[in-house]
Amino acid sequence: MQEERGAVAVIVALCMVVLLGITALVIDVGGIYVERRQLQNGADAAALAVAQNCAAGNCGSPSATALSFAGKNANDGASQATTTVDTAAGTVTVKTGVLTASGAHVLTNTFAAIVGVPTSTVSASAKASWGSPSAAVVFPFTIAHCIYNGTPANTERWITTDNTCTDDKGNVVPGGFGWLDESGNCAANVDILVQVGSDPGKSAPPCDKSKILNTTILLPIYSTAQGQGQNATYTVYGFAAFKITDASWPGNWTTNPSAACDKCTGIKGSFIRLVSLDTVAKWSVSRLGGPTLNASFVSLSQ
Repeated sequence: MQEERGAVAVIVALCMVVLLGITALVIDVGGIYVERRQLQNGADAAALAVAQNCAAGNCGSPSATALSFAGKNANDGASQATTTVDTAAGTVTVKTGVLTASGAHVLTNTFAAIVGVPTSTVSASAKASWGSPSAAVVFPFTIAHCIYNGTPANTERWITTDNTCTDDKGNVVPGGFGWLDESGNCAANVDILVQVGSDPGKSAPPCDKSKILNTTILLPIYSTAQGQGQNATYTVYGFAAFKITDASWPGNWTTNPSAACDKCTGIKGSFIRLVSLDTVAKWSVSRLGGPTLNASFVSLSQ
């Protein structure tokens, strides 16, 4: 009987080790999972926030921004965070890690310590990128770079055939805008790597104005125009965000005539800063990497 009791004691002792191991797995590993989820949320939020600031033209203090967003996503309000910003590539990488009240950078295990694992290092990382369009399907209307450069941001104006400016090669650009060859209904496929054809004889696109008024659109900004008539082409420099508030063309004149536009041909609105977290597909953008004007898209890339 004593031998049996001794055997049972050994079995119980071995079972206790297994049970403690399972307890450690359930409780400590569960705690590690929750902590890592918080750290990942913090890393994602921080990377997007820094990328948004950079896309808006001022990265600010990436480290402070990352620490703030990492902490806001932690239950205890604290996380360590480091950032690496590459403005040339348009990317930011944020790494987050445990930060306890005592200042330790490890998570203390409750039960796993019994089996020789007193602490766990928990971390997460996220990478966000930002960029401006280089190819997109847009409203079939392009304006000269000199019109864009000469128009202050958030200043409403009419862009009409009466506008004149000087293009990037010093040529006078009468009108300052042109209708583009359409690739679809009220849409043109524009790529900065490919010259875009025009339809100079067109008085207006077959567009339903109600679908574009009071919305923000991407306008192709051209640097130079070549040729005449149906052989005219535009070299598009980039894309600008334009909040369109009115439009006017033959057969569909503006309903609010003024000295700036009374049966004119053109569009009215203002160039605004656009930093969007929307998917590029929502904006019909097929590729980023274009020159930075006033429209940028931000997304998690890792």
